[in-house]
Amino acid sequence: MMNKILIVEDNPQDLNFLQNSLKKAEYQVVSSDNGERALSLIEEEIPDLVILDIILPGIDGFEICQRIRQNERFVSLPVLFFTSRDNIDDKLLGLELGASDFLSKNSDERELLVRIRNLLRSKKLFDEMVKLSVIDSLTHVYNRRYFQHRLIDEFERGRRYSRDFCCIIVDVDNFKTINDTLGHPTGDNVLKKIAAILRRNIRAADVLCRYGGDEFGLLLPETNIDGAYITAERVRRYVEKTDLSTAEQNISMTLSCGISSLVHGTPLGMDELVTQADVALYRAKKDGRNQTRIYGK
Repeated sequence: MMNKILIVEDNPQDLNFLQNSLKKAEYQVVSSDNGERALSLIEEEIPDLVILDIILPGIDGFEICQRIRQNERFVSLPVLFFTSRDNIDDKLLGLELGASDFLSKNSDERELLVRIRNLLRSKKLFDEMVKLSVIDSLTHVYNRRYFQHRLIDEFERGRRYSRDFCCIIVDVDNFKTINDTLGHPTGDNVLKKIAAILRRNIRAADVLCRYGGDEFGLLLPETNIDGAYITAERVRRYVEKTDLSTAEQNISMTLSCGISSLVHGTPLGMDELVTQADVALYRAKKDGRNQTRIYGK
């Protein structure tokens, strides 16, 4: 897959040089001539590397670099300063603010491309290590650690910008019976199949995690309570009608789902959001399982 590089440069000649060099090297290029637009593009485009000049209209390169490093979503995003200001004080300040590398505008094109390749290689290795730490080894969906991380991120975004946000906790009904009667390997196989069903029946923007032994957590950004209910019911009904049998055993399973929603204008915290989804899940199980309940309804 082609790496995407964001160039932040207001000098047309330097911008043209960078664009031509990167496109010849088969990188995908996006660009901005000012800091404000660059920060928006980082959120929208999710580049693999940012090339920054220091001197820019409005927000300068130092502040852009600092803001990137303050956002934990972009902890591995390499920042390469490509600038005519290459004195030691500027380099030290840039490095203190989190720059990955410095290069003078007088540098050879070959050096530019080698440094970019090295930065992208380091980012790839870092991202692979992070991925291993947040992926559940059995189901290959995200684990509870990642759930907590994204919960903080999405909850704060929803509250700050008054956006809808819902949480669903999904429990596999009577799963203990499978482990007790058919053995843990069969139980593991059932969990993997259910995780695959959940993944296929949610949006790309939704976050699916293995929340506990036989529980899954779903975080649904930009989704109101009605949309969350539709999602929960879709996955519940799909699992209900799916044959999970093996060559040796006939197996069918059901799900119980509990939903909570961020309510704007209230002091609700993110931990309470999960607690409310758990309460709704408990109601679903108490009322007979294989159903979806919404907190407070």
